[in-house]
Amino acid sequence: MEDHPELMPLLTVAGGPTRGVSFRVSHRPQVIGRAPTVDIPLADPHLSRRHASVTLTADGVVLMDLGSTNGTWLNDRRIAGPEYLTDGDVIRIGRTDLRFFDPGLARTDPVGLRFSAPRTDHRRPTVPLPIATSPAGRPAAEAWSGEPALPGGR
Repeated sequence: MEDHPELMPLLTVAGGPTRGVSFRVSHRPQVIGRAPTVDIPLADPHLSRRHASVTLTADGVVLMDLGSTNGTWLNDRRIAGPEYLTDGDVIRIGRTDLRFFDPGLARTDPVGLRFSAPRTDHRRPTVPLPIATSPAGRPAAEAWSGEPALPGGR
């Protein structure tokens, strides 16, 4: 997997001071916090210096709170011990939201990567849009006469 970094799981800051910044998750534990010496530094004063950690294991990516003051939240639930992450999970630490994306498990392709042929067993039905009509029941394109509409339809 290290040969193809685009296949490594990804944490993206979805909300907070550093919105849009992404970090690849690796096999060694990576500490998230506000200290400049951590692996994933975030400029959020509501974080502990060493707030949480993420680690890529053979079974998936594990998130763990490191005894932070404000706690680590996974999908609006405060975690108490190690938790496995699933594609699309949202981690909230301090006032920062991180979205977890795992290309190996993804059901969607949010960044435009395509690792296989498109599915052919799923087709979205095409439904014609209704024709917009005026209050008088005429198609909207015919309803405009170039003059403002008068109350009462006159």
